[in-house]
Amino acid sequence: MNFLKGILSLIGAIVVIAGLIIGVKYGSSMAKMDSQSLGLYMKMADDVLTTGDPAKGMIIKRKLVIEDGTSKEEAIQNAIEVMDEIGENYGLAKVDEKTMPRGGKFMKDGGLYTHIRSYCSPSIADIFLAYSGEFVGFMPCRVGIVEDKNGDIWLYTMNLDMMIHGGHTLPPKLLEYANNVKDAMVKMITDGAAGEIAE
Repeated sequence: MNFLKGILSLIGAIVVIAGLIIGVKYGSSMAKMDSQSLGLYMKMADDVLTTGDPAKGMIIKRKLVIEDGTSKEEAIQNAIEVMDEIGENYGLAKVDEKTMPRGGKFMKDGGLYTHIRSYCSPSIADIFLAYSGEFVGFMPCRVGIVEDKNGDIWLYTMNLDMMIHGGHTLPPKLLEYANNVKDAMVKMITDGAAGEIAE
């Protein structure tokens, strides 16, 4: 019992010392961090530790609904039309698209479907890059449409929360633009996956 108390006391002392070191070394920087940053890092760490897959902590996905009487190809095309329309409504133009083979085959030849679409607003991109050139790593925004081994189709996009809230609090106007882009990307995959007919 005394041994266990000793171990727990040692662990407690290490945690306190580590906290003091972090506070002294990073205190002023931590005060500037976005209030949501710690929670985001903890959730991401939990996702990675739980699944072993770092991508799962950085991605949002939605399963494509395929209505009865609708082919996969029709459902995918409809989702693309819905996403493009939403993108335009938010000022995000489609800047690229690419359908890729999986296992050396395209869907029409029996391969699993994989399609990537890229969206961007040059004016918003310019504002982000004026703030930090490293934001280019998040550009353009992308949606991946991927068929899994069970034949289900998934729509993926990057979770922009880490970009928005993972560091120092963004200036108000930049934060507004960032949240609008995030809202657009989430709406694109959510509405695109819902199986609703594009107008």
